[in-house]
Amino acid sequence: MRTITRLGIGIALVVALVLGWRLGSARASIAVPIRTEVLAYEADADQIQMTRWAANRFERAGLQVPEVEIHFHRHLSDCRGHLGYALAGRIDLCTHLVDTPARRAILHEMGHIWLDEHFPVWERPRFLRLRDLSAWNSSKDPWNVRGYEQGAEVMAWALGERIMTPSIPDNGEGELRTAFRFLTGHGAPEKP
Repeated sequence: MRTITRLGIGIALVVALVLGWRLGSARASIAVPIRTEVLAYEADADQIQMTRWAANRFERAGLQVPEVEIHFHRHLSDCRGHLGYALAGRIDLCTHLVDTPARRAILHEMGHIWLDEHFPVWERPRFLRLRDLSAWNSSKDPWNVRGYEQGAEVMAWALGERIMTPSIPDNGEGELRTAFRFLTGHGAPEKP
């Protein structure tokens, strides 16, 4: 009886050690709650920290954090060939790095979700006039002249590190600050 108990405890310890090592170095396949509005999936410790940083950037700007599930992948094919993709409250980010482009991408994609949740549809025509654009999100237009993409670029610039210049026309600081205020009703926060 004692031998079986000792053997069982020994096996349990070995399994716990192996699982503990594996979980500590692996990506979480279950949801990791960042805050009540944000869940991260398949994220390693650095990606979880980056997701917290991004949510905090919205809060610091006086904006409600968007309700979102963020799924991290290693291959661009999981993001329709892009670094990130947002649709219906879900973001897919395809990078294993946590660097300036990844931080910009997470803010850009969270910007899409924020726009979906908080920017009224009836304000879109006014934003298009402000930015001299023809459509909110027409696949007939190049990416950088769609209102939806410009809105997300403006959000990423204002909330982010401002190291990378937004990939849209009319991307001077004054124009971006005006666009951010129009979208959110808030001034752009100071650089981090």
